[in-house]
Amino acid sequence: MQKRETWATKIGLIFAAAGNAIGLGNLLRFPSKVALYGGGAFIVPYFISLFLLGIPLMILEWVIGRFAGSKGHGSMVGIMGEFFNHSYIARIVGSLGVVIPFLIVCYYIYIESWTLGFAFFSLFKKLPQPIVAEDPKLIMMPFLDFYRNYTKPSPYAIVFLTITLFVNWYILERGIIKGIELTAKIGIPALLLMGIFLSIVSLSMNNWKGLEGLYFIFKPDFSRLLDPQVWVEASGQIFFTLSLAMGAIATYASYVKENEDVLKAGLYTTGLNEFVEVLIGASIAIPAAFAMFGASSIPELAEEGTFRIGFMSMPAILTALPFGYYLSFIWFFLLFIAALTSSLALIQPLVALFEDELKIFHSNSVNISMIMVSIGAFLSAFVPKFLDELDFWAGTLFLIIFGFIEILAFVWLFGVENFYKELTRDVFLKIPKVFVYLFYGTSAIFIGLLFYFWTITKLPEYLGELSWNLIIARGFIVASILLIILIAIESKRKYFDQERDDLS
Repeated sequence: MQKRETWATKIGLIFAAAGNAIGLGNLLRFPSKVALYGGGAFIVPYFISLFLLGIPLMILEWVIGRFAGSKGHGSMVGIMGEFFNHSYIARIVGSLGVVIPFLIVCYYIYIESWTLGFAFFSLFKKLPQPIVAEDPKLIMMPFLDFYRNYTKPSPYAIVFLTITLFVNWYILERGIIKGIELTAKIGIPALLLMGIFLSIVSLSMNNWKGLEGLYFIFKPDFSRLLDPQVWVEASGQIFFTLSLAMGAIATYASYVKENEDVLKAGLYTTGLNEFVEVLIGASIAIPAAFAMFGASSIPELAEEGTFRIGFMSMPAILTALPFGYYLSFIWFFLLFIAALTSSLALIQPLVALFEDELKIFHSNSVNISMIMVSIGAFLSAFVPKFLDELDFWAGTLFLIIFGFIEILAFVWLFGVENFYKELTRDVFLKIPKVFVYLFYGTSAIFIGLLFYFWTITKLPEYLGELSWNLIIARGFIVASILLIILIAIESKRKYFDQERDDLS
């Protein structure tokens, strides 16, 4: 029987866990939301959500991961089974915590490959030439055309998708310590340095006009605090930016040593993620656009969202500066590192399922997982709206449902006393038990509001559409769920066979 790895160093553990949370959403989604929903006023519900929803769920995943990891389980199938006597129902419910990261990474890794491709084109000056014009739309038009042609997909997009898949494959093949931890130790400091450098570049544009842009997006419009959607968007951002309810944090936590201080680890992970999001993420794209295009362009750019800002606005802005193509390279390589550390974390729960529950050797577990991810990634590339469909179901609705399941199962059904005992074991600060009731009761309410918002406002839009490509996407989702459920059922038999072998 192969021995489970554990993280070699605390700094490697924190960087890897933070790399899981830090992704494209920190650098692109967050500044857009701030600009759209009240500026500084958005930060009020954002930080309230952080303390009442984000941190409690983050710590919950660290607690259950450490507990189950000490018993040899790293996927949510095994974690849920360990907490509830390895019943079939528990393992089947836990399978959703493997399906979610798998479906997300199927499209996320395709977007990740764009960042690598655009970094390459920036470095070799193959992006469009910047044009001089008063209208921001005219300035960005060549970059919009380039983006559309690239993501059709072009042959280059397929080449860089293949390279990105093999990069992830290679790192995961090397294991926890020599693969994921080493990548995080190099990648996260590099990400921080590049992020801080680009922040300074953006804020100092046009005689520090970018600094005015930072003030512009954080200028509070307190009247927006009375808008329920601002609160929903803020709590949703916290939910997604910390990678909550994906099963990935719990999987990483399963590789800690038995006496690891998971409270401290959870707080460090959250703190590093928020540093990148609030201080670096808000200081690059929107301030740069403000300095280049003026205040009137910000609401429109924020409304157009993540891809417009990341792949069109920023290269249009950066390539117009001295050494612009190299600055564009740094921008896209920064995005690539952020995406890579996230994709590794999203694939690992599937690897852990095969390795821990089916007792398949590590190398074969990685190979099976990456073949499955590759199928989903190429479908994301070639099937129109496949990416959007997976993002809605796995990246939104399933996350909210599983977040509620986690709180219900691991706090209330497992028992507050039992959860509190594990929460306060080997930690630097013993939280009063009353906070368990407060935080996890409030978290459930937040998730309920998110579920209501998405099902009332978004679900009818998606269910009202039907076409051949959506049938393929939904078929892939259903097939993935059924496959992981079958593996979860089979894993119970494997688990008891292993127990009998150990006793004999």
